[in-house]
Amino acid sequence: MGIEDLNLKMSDSDARKLTEQLINDANDISGDLVLRAAKRGRNASELIGVVLSRYMIRHEIGRARRFGWYFLDDYAEWLGQREEHIADILALAPEQSADGQLQLAVIIAESKYIDIANLSAKRKESQKQLRDTMRRINDALFGNPKRLDRELWLSRFSDLMLSGIQYPANSPIDLAAWRRAVREGRCGIYLRGYSHIFVSGPSESDECSELVAVADADNSYQEVFSRSRLRELVTSYLKDADPTSIRKASADQDIWAEQEYRKPSERIEIVHRRNRSVESDEVSSGVPSSGSPPPQLPYVGSSAPAALPAPNAAVLESSEEMAENSQWAHPGLALLFSSYEGGTSDSAADAEWLKHVENLCKGALQQFQLQSKLLTSTLTPNAALLKFQGSANLTVEQVMRRRSEFLTTHKLNVISVRAEPGVVAIAVARQNRRVLHLPDVWADWHPDCSSGNDSLLIGLKEEDSSFLFLSPRNNAPHTLIAGSTGSGKSVLMQNIILAIACTNTPAQAKLTLIDPKLGVDYFAFEQLPHLQGGIIDDQKVAIERLGDLVDEMNRRYSVLKENRVGNIFDLNKKPNPTERLPFLWIIHDEFAEWMMTPEYATAVSDIVGRLGVKARAAGISLVFAAQRPDANVMPMQLRANLGNRLVLRVDGEGTSEIALGEKGAERLLGKGHLAAKLEGEPEIVFAQVPFVSNEFLTQVVASLSS
Repeated sequence: MGIEDLNLKMSDSDARKLTEQLINDANDISGDLVLRAAKRGRNASELIGVVLSRYMIRHEIGRARRFGWYFLDDYAEWLGQREEHIADILALAPEQSADGQLQLAVIIAESKYIDIANLSAKRKESQKQLRDTMRRINDALFGNPKRLDRELWLSRFSDLMLSGIQYPANSPIDLAAWRRAVREGRCGIYLRGYSHIFVSGPSESDECSELVAVADADNSYQEVFSRSRLRELVTSYLKDADPTSIRKASADQDIWAEQEYRKPSERIEIVHRRNRSVESDEVSSGVPSSGSPPPQLPYVGSSAPAALPAPNAAVLESSEEMAENSQWAHPGLALLFSSYEGGTSDSAADAEWLKHVENLCKGALQQFQLQSKLLTSTLTPNAALLKFQGSANLTVEQVMRRRSEFLTTHKLNVISVRAEPGVVAIAVARQNRRVLHLPDVWADWHPDCSSGNDSLLIGLKEEDSSFLFLSPRNNAPHTLIAGSTGSGKSVLMQNIILAIACTNTPAQAKLTLIDPKLGVDYFAFEQLPHLQGGIIDDQKVAIERLGDLVDEMNRRYSVLKENRVGNIFDLNKKPNPTERLPFLWIIHDEFAEWMMTPEYATAVSDIVGRLGVKARAAGISLVFAAQRPDANVMPMQLRANLGNRLVLRVDGEGTSEIALGEKGAERLLGKGHLAAKLEGEPEIVFAQVPFVSNEFLTQVVASLSS
């Protein structure tokens, strides 16, 4: 499928000019693009699509502006995605506004140049590639609250500007100042994504031009150009004429009228409670643009909420009393938890929304000719949980088959459907999710820390708001955590580490933390007294440390035998044991990255296999986390030994089946929405992981270190 298939009826000289222009423009993006098109023998279809996307973006943003063009397959590792599974190009275009403000346009485009027979499949594929790339970049720049790696992403964009945007020596533009503004988050950024589908044939193909919004990707659109529109576009490209009229001909809305520039976000919208006896009042850090959907409540890697206010005298008095009776491993923690004044609660508007959803759901079931007898309804942090009487005329399968109709026809996003005795439980996603704050959740937790604690509070169950615990004694000894960017994986890891440190002294529990990402999400824990050997970011050191565990496990069994006990829990409760043993927690983040190295994969699989179930009695627990625990980086043996599964939102059904053992995790809402499959539990438990701010995290570590 090349240009000749369009039958443009141009002269030989114009045809040569068009070919040269396509190749030159492709080379401006990446020489690799031209080489790949030639190597794969695709008649330059990939090259044509990418160049046409570039042409439209140039005219949309402004031909007079300076551009940097980047072929994203060249930056696949940078984005944490595989080549050919991401969008095609990235455009960066800085400018100075009329009032002197520095601005940067960031445009992502994914292009397909196809035959109409492939239209349906390629539209879906292109949307997914664009959605995955846009989510990653949007979360990195604007995800609320502030991420620990945001500075790293801004520095990357700053470096790309230096390498890809050329200014003449006499230009008045101070590129160094511009790069500083980007790095420091002072530069307004406009982010938009396009999926461009160019239908080249056959000649009798129907008109299929269309512009639609891409679901679950902010400010992203798919433009389909039929064969006739594509011919107009290519002719316009040859003349370098403005293609806006061609694009607008397929649109029922003007999405090009304005560009909204935003600075990288610092804060989130929260409900802030002054103290426990006063009704909560909403404090918003910003107003969403008109017509925008209510924002989800994000928190991964955040610095919000605001700094904690000083407690009043009454709070201090009760806090001191609590400290005297504290069950925490460090007495200073009781004062810290009790003086916390952040928190959230459901409002009257939320209760009204629940009633509205009840009516919508009952009406939808009736329209589908299904039984709609509602038994109970509950508002959880993430959803309206509606329980209907089950029968032959209302089953889980019948509801799941109509999930897309619930969404498109009745505006109900059904995130899960579960079977209970005599009940079909339907969870409908909330428009305004409730943020759970860790100190608020922990206020009702009273762990027994006298001999150390291995039962970690990691969330509140959706079903009844009861505590969800992870315990290597009651569940499997080892755990897999999976979750894509923005899912809340880092905050879940922080919850686990804090639960260990706050309920155990350094003599009762020790932590080994391995992170191939150089510890960027764990700087706050560097001074934690429970942490052994700092944050390990070297493969060889990690292999050595994991290998030492096998020797330590065997040594511990000798100690258990000597003391005639079956496990370290009984050993540490014994009045006069020969040795008290600390529980060892090994937390390995992003293990999939190093598992691509054969040496590391072999060593880790062997070590985990040798630990197996024997590690439980020895007091050793592994927690392995990854964005995508694919089969090629997670052998069956390793997967079998990680019996507990804590799965946040993942990218697709396949990843959900590997990580969770079934589909469904791809429908989670992100930001700490969790599906837990724990050994000993009869079924999957849905829960919400509480948010912990950077300020509070720093205060806890400081208290533990004092």
